[in-house]
Parts: sequence; C-alpha cells; structure tokens
Amino acid sequence: LYKHLCTIQMSSSWMNQRIISLKLSSLLKAANMLGSSTRKISAKRRYRIYKRWKRWLKQIQEDITDLSVHRHIYNEVAKIIKENPRLQVASSFYDWMRIAYIYEMSIRVRRLVDRDRRSVSFVRLMEEIEQCPGVISRRRFVQLYSQVLRYVADRDFERFAKPGASHVNPAAIHHDKRALIKAAGRLRLFVNRHIAHRSRRPLRRLPTFAELDVCINLLEQLLKKYVL
Repeated sequence: LYKHLCTIQMSSSWMNQRIISLKLSSLLKAANMLGSSTRKISAKRRYRIYKRWKRWLKQIQEDITDLSVHRHIYNEVAKIIKENPRLQVASSFYDWMRIAYIYEMSIRVRRLVDRDRRSVSFVRLMEEIEQCPGVISRRRFVQLYSQVLRYVADRDFERFAKPGASHVNPAAIHHDKRALIKAAGRLRLFVNRHIAHRSRRPLRRLPTFAELDVCINLLEQLLKKYVL
C-alpha cells in the first residue's frame, strides 16, 4: 500500500492517478474483507449471523429440493414417451415442455450461485462462512447432536475443519464455492445472455443437459454436506 501511495504522489498524469487510485481502492477493499474474516466478533453478533445462515440454508434446501423433484418429473415423463411409440410424434407440447424445463432449471441454478450481496444464495452463504469462520465453532456444532450421537459429532465437524480446530476451515468452504461456481458457469451465462436478456454476444455453444445434470448433482451433494 505504501508503494501505491508514493506512486500517487509522484504521478503527474491525471489518468495514471485515476488508474492507481482504482487499484488502491481495490486493495483496501480486499484488505477490509480479509480483516472481517479475522477480527473478533462478539458472541451476540455471532449468534445473529448463525441464525441468519440457518434461515438461508432452509431456503436453499427448498430451492435444491425443487430442482431435484422437477428433474425427476421431467425424466419420468421423457421415459414414458421413449417407451411408448404411439407418443413419439411431432408435438408443439413436447417442444414447450423441453424449453420450459431448460429455462426453469437454468434460472434456478443461476439464482443459487448469485453473488449479489442483496441476494440469498448458496454461493453467498459460502462466502459469508468463508469470511466469518468463527461463527460455526466446534462447540456449537457438537451441541446440535443428541447425547447418544456426540461420539460422531467431532468426526462430522472435521468435514469442514482441520483435526482439532475450534472452527471451520475457510479453505474448505472456498473449495466448495469454487467448484459450484465452475459447474454453474455456462448455465449462468446462458441465463444472462439468452433468457434474461437478448445479448448481442450470444454463446457459441449452448449448455447441454449433461452440464445441467452435473450441476444439479453437485448442488445435491453440497446440500447434504452442509445440512447433515
């Protein structure tokens, strides 16, 4: 930061000052985010954050459950048509059903990976946990288990934490977040450029049903991991 401040003072070009100022602003923003993950948070505030995360996770669970149920319904209907030759005819209804399925599922995935700070999404939840890992402590996690199951509580906690650690490991949350963002990347672009907007730069290759299934499978796996 000192080097950037010196450069700003020495620069005689307004444009250079503007560029460097923007870089400095980005650095300060990153430092502030890092600080928010390491500074001490009061017990009262940790509890409020924890309750918010629980509400978010309930909404996320409902969204992913809907994804799974709707995929099952679509696949079962497609199976019925495939196994019944009399139904295998050109049909505007089939076209509508396929397009409606693609649009709905893509939008639902897009919503779950939204990074807007005003949104409730799986990615936003992971970002907040990554920034405030101390909110989910080993002690808080273990207390969720009944006395009979306490012996497995520490083992389950270490799906998110290093052995013996007092709180979740931000790196583990970051890994899950990056995997989800990567899996949903082309679906998000598809929604942005082809559904929500008619972009002048459409995708050259549209996402496939296989890509959609991979993303839904990952969402199901992550949901089980974070809920259970």
